[in-house]
Amino acid sequence: MIITKIEKSKKGNILLYADNTYLTSLSPEIFFKNKLKIGDYIDEYVLNKILSEYEFFKAKEKALRLLSFRIHSKKELENKIKLHLTEECAQYAADKMEELGLLNDLEFSKAYAKEMSSRKYYSLNRIKYELLKKGVDKSLILEALNEIEIDEEFNIKQFIKVKYHGRIEDEKIRRRAISALQRLGYSWSQISIIVNMKDYTD
Repeated sequence: MIITKIEKSKKGNILLYADNTYLTSLSPEIFFKNKLKIGDYIDEYVLNKILSEYEFFKAKEKALRLLSFRIHSKKELENKIKLHLTEECAQYAADKMEELGLLNDLEFSKAYAKEMSSRKYYSLNRIKYELLKKGVDKSLILEALNEIEIDEEFNIKQFIKVKYHGRIEDEKIRRRAISALQRLGYSWSQISIIVNMKDYTD
């Protein structure tokens, strides 16, 4: 195949035509890296090599976009990229982000734990469960939780204060609050101590 036409798309990509027929679209980065020009001969092997390179480039760009919105665990990032690209591309992109220092499961775990504790009043057990679901290694989760402070008693009191305005004398509301706290990962022994205290809203 001979490259017979090169033009820029409205979205900024480079459109390649070979033998007067549309061939493929490439990012400017991949196009210029491969020094393609009109009149070049391009066979299937070279084309597949360039397209593979483009797929890895797209995976890296996707990873950067996702991380610009919020931090992710490595597995979480891989899974999101796999929705659009191959598993190999997803792993490559995640590894690259890790090399660049943009991905760190230990720091992610600490940040996630702090946020879920303060915003949703999650217990330590619920936090561990959610982090495991996000693919974080158990040892890293334990290390992260050892490096931060989470006051579960305070969380239970705050949850009751914020969600129920501290008024759980009514048996129906009381049962509702207990069920909600159990879903947040607190044990019955933890909950009962707090809800039976007269000053649980302090």
